Amino acid sequence: MPTLEAWLGYLGIFGACVLFSSPLPTMSRIINSGSVEKFSPDPYIISVINCGSWVLYALVTPDRQAPLITNLIGTAVNVAYVLVFAFNNPVQPQFKRKVLGALIFMAVVFGVVFGIVPRAGDWGDKSDAEVESDVLGSVSDVFNVLMYAGPLTIMSTVIKTKSVEFMPLALTIGTSFCSFTWLWYGFVVGDTYIIIPNGGGALLCVCQIILYTTYCNTPETKAARERYAERKSLGRGSLGPLAKLNEEEKGDASQRLIV
Repeated sequence: MPTLEAWLGYLGIFGACVLFSSPLPTMSRIINSGSVEKFSPDPYIISVINCGSWVLYALVTPDRQAPLITNLIGTAVNVAYVLVFAFNNPVQPQFKRKVLGALIFMAVVFGVVFGIVPRAGDWGDKSDAEVESDVLGSVSDVFNVLMYAGPLTIMSTVIKTKSVEFMPLALTIGTSFCSFTWLWYGFVVGDTYIIIPNGGGALLCVCQIILYTTYCNTPETKAARERYAERKSLGRGSLGPLAKLNEEEKGDASQRLIV
C-alpha cells in the first residue's frame, strides 16, 4: 500500500498539473486576439527557470521522483506558454532579452553545479552530490517563490484600474492548491528546500486572493468584462486593446506589453 509520502507525491503532481494548466484560458485569449494585451510573460519565464532547476535538484537528490516528474511536465508546458507570447506580440526586443537572460542564467547554474563543484576540492563532511543538491535547492527556492509571486506582477495595474481583468483567477487558484500540497509533502519528507518556497507561496497566494476578492466585483471589472465579451464576438484580432484605446491608454499598454 502506498505510503503517505507517495500519496502526497501523487497529489502534488496532480496539483502541479492543475497549476500548469490554469493559464490555458489566458493563452486561448491571447491566441484568439493575436495580442498579449496587458498580460505579462514574466510568470512563465520564471516558471521555466524554476521547473528546470527543480529537475536538476531532483536528479541529484535521492528519492525525489515526484518532484522530478512534476517539473519535467512544468518545464515543457511553460516553454509552450512562452512561445505563445513570442508569437502574439510585435514588441519583441525586451522579451528576447528576458529569454536570453533566462538561458544564460540556467547555463551558469548548470556550469557551477556540474562543472565547478566536482572540481573544487574537499567539501568536508559533504559529498559533491550533497553540495550540488544544496546549491540547486537554494536556486530552486528563490525561483519557486518568484513563480508563486508571478501573478502579483500585475498588482499595480489591478490597484490602478480597480479591475482584475488581467489578473487570472485560474492561475491564482492553481498556485494555491499546488503550494499547499507541496508544503505538506515537504513536511512529510523533511525537505527544507521544499518547505521554504511553498510556505512562502502559500502566504503569497493568500495575498493574491485578497486582492482579487477586493476588486473582482468593481464597476471597472464589470465594464472590462463587457468590453472583452463585445470584442470577442467580433473574432480573432479584435481583442487586442491597442487599436481601440485612446492615446493615453495606448502608451500605458505599450509600456506593459513585455514581449
